[in-house]
Amino acid sequence: MINSLLSNKVKLTFAATLLVASTTVVTSVSAATSEARARLNNFFTGVSSLEGSFTQQVYSKKGKVIQNSTGLISMSRPGKFRWVYKTPDPQVIVGDGKNIWVYDEDLEQVTIKPMTQAMSSAPIAILTRKQSPDAQFVVQPIKGGGGLDWFQLTPRKQSKDFRYIEIGIDKSGGMRQMVMHDQLGQKTVVQLNAKINVPINGSTFYFKIPQGVDVIGKAI
Repeated sequence: MINSLLSNKVKLTFAATLLVASTTVVTSVSAATSEARARLNNFFTGVSSLEGSFTQQVYSKKGKVIQNSTGLISMSRPGKFRWVYKTPDPQVIVGDGKNIWVYDEDLEQVTIKPMTQAMSSAPIAILTRKQSPDAQFVVQPIKGGGGLDWFQLTPRKQSKDFRYIEIGIDKSGGMRQMVMHDQLGQKTVVQLNAKINVPINGSTFYFKIPQGVDVIGKAI
């Protein structure tokens, strides 16, 4: 009888320990997710500028790399950025707050479009707005790697350009990776090595048309 009571007591104690431990784990995970979500929100609402370099890989529907690019990025919220592809094909994309200028060096051509028309087609578009991601996306935490906290952002309104975006945020609150999944099953992976809230000269976001190039479109 005594052995039976002791056995039951041990079982109860063990069960209670498991319950407390599992509750602690759930609370810890919930707190970690909450902190990560706060960093994601702060990246979109508290970061005014960003400057650094990037690499970009485009994958086919079958998972094969079909394009590799490298370049430089500068951004000032809201609406201003400079996205420079260095390799393999030199290209400069500048948003001055009203227009987007796309300069293709090989074609010797500059295309100008109002920002409202062209923003959705630029990989940097999601970065330029200073507002909570919830305004445009349904945000869900997802599993990921690289020591980053990952979130999936699905547009509240269907986009012709992409189905959803995955964003990896580091512990200091900077975005390190962005993965865009398009409507054709391809994905574009952008890895950033950039500093946030750094001073950037305003001339960075001014584009001067080179002499002798073809110009398509007109600035507003």
